[in-house]
Amino acid sequence: GEVKGIEGTRYGVVGGLRMPVWEGEAPGVMRRKQARQEAAQNHKVEECQGKPIGDAMCTYKGEAYQCVSVPGSTVMSEFEPAPNEACLGGEQSWGTCDGGMFLCKPRPVEARTKIHTIFSVTASRYFEWQSRYMGYNFRKSGQKGGLTRLLSAKRADHIALGKGETWGEGDDPCKIDTWTAPLYPKLNEDAYAPYNKPFAIDHWLKNSGNRADFVAIVDPDCVFVRPIAVEDYVGGGVSVHLGNGKVVPVTKGKPFGQKGYMDWVKGGPFESLTQKYCPGCGQVDALAVPIVIHREDLVLLAPKWLQITEQIRRDKPTWDKAWNHDRFALSWTTEMYGYIFAAAQLGIKHYVSDRGQEIAGFNTALKAPIIHYSLKLELKSQKSWHKYYEDAGTNIPDPSFGKNEVQTRLLTAFRDAHAFCHATNHTWGRVTYFASDSRR
Repeated sequence: GEVKGIEGTRYGVVGGLRMPVWEGEAPGVMRRKQARQEAAQNHKVEECQGKPIGDAMCTYKGEAYQCVSVPGSTVMSEFEPAPNEACLGGEQSWGTCDGGMFLCKPRPVEARTKIHTIFSVTASRYFEWQSRYMGYNFRKSGQKGGLTRLLSAKRADHIALGKGETWGEGDDPCKIDTWTAPLYPKLNEDAYAPYNKPFAIDHWLKNSGNRADFVAIVDPDCVFVRPIAVEDYVGGGVSVHLGNGKVVPVTKGKPFGQKGYMDWVKGGPFESLTQKYCPGCGQVDALAVPIVIHREDLVLLAPKWLQITEQIRRDKPTWDKAWNHDRFALSWTTEMYGYIFAAAQLGIKHYVSDRGQEIAGFNTALKAPIIHYSLKLELKSQKSWHKYYEDAGTNIPDPSFGKNEVQTRLLTAFRDAHAFCHATNHTWGRVTYFASDSRR
C-alpha cells in the first residue's frame, strides 16, 4: 500500500489513513489523532498557508489535511462555510485546493478486500424500492464482499446508511451503504441521466477509500440469486460462476462481461458505430451487466468511458438513422457503448457470456446467478408486472402467477424483500415516479 506523492514523498496506510511513511516502525498503539500530529511534525509536512498542495498534505493546528471533493459543496470564495465537521471552510481551503475542493481530514482507508459490488442510481421513487430490495437479496444470496449504491445527488438521501447504523436494524432495516457522488455537471446541456454512471464510478474510485481488488458492476434492477463472483483461493483472484456450469477466472486485463443485446452484423449499426468511435478496434466486445473487473482496469477505464459517452452524445444530430432505431436504441444506451469502446481502446478484452444473468420476461429456466428484470412480465390469468408501474415495489403478484421458474423466483424475491424491508414512509411530494428529487 505504499505510493509516492509530490516531490517523491512516500505515503502508506497509518492507523487506517493515507499518511507519510515513518523511516522506522510506527508505534502500533498510537491513536489516530496522535498519528496525524506526529506524522506532520516528524516529516515536516508544511502548514496549510494558502499555496497549492495538489495531491500532497498540509497541517492545520497540528492535524493533517488534504484536498477532497465534497458532493454538493464547492469552494467558490474564501467565505464558503465548512461542508462538514471533517473539513475546513473557504478561508483555509481557498488557494490551497483547486477544482472547488476543500481541505479535509484524510478519509480512513478501508481494509483491502477481494470483491466489492456497486450500482448507480439517482434519488427517486423508482430507484428507492429497487435499491432496498437489491440490498436484501444481495445479502440473502451469500455474495461475499460489500455492496455500495452510488447515489448521484447533492447529498445523501433517506435510505443511505448513516454513521453508526447497521443494515437490518433500526426503523428502516433496508437502508443501504451509499457513496454520494456529485451529479454529472453538464446535465443542463444534455439531460442524459446515464452520464452519472461513469462519472459516479470514477468519483467513488478516487475518493471513497474502498480498496477491493475486483469490482462487480450491476444495475439496480438486478436480483442476486446466488454469488456470481467467488474468491479463488488458489489463484488469488476471483472466479465468475456462470449459469452453464463454467467457472471463469477474472484477472487484471481480463474481466468478465455479460453478453449485451447488440449483435455484430456485417454492415450493421454496431459495426458502423464502432468504426466511427473506435476506428481500428476491429470487432469489439458486445457487453452489458454484470461486469466483474480488476480495480486497476476500472481506474483506467472510467474516465475514458465518460469521455467517449460525451463524444457520441455530442454528435447526436448527425447520427446514422440505424443507430436511432428502437432495436438499437443508442439514445438510451450510449454509455454502454462508451464502456465498450473505452475498454477496446485500452486493450482490455472481456470473457463474454450470456450466462451471467437470466432476463425475466425472456429466459425461463433459472441457472444464472442473477435475474435482471428489465422487461415486462406477462403472468398467468392475464396479470402483468413491470418495474415501470408506479406501485411495482408494493403491488407484487403472488409467485403462483409466474409462468416459469425465473418469474416465480423473481416474484418470491420481491415478496420476501417487501416483507422484510417494509415501506419507508418517505414524503415525495409532487415528485413523479421517475424524476430525481431536486431537493436531493
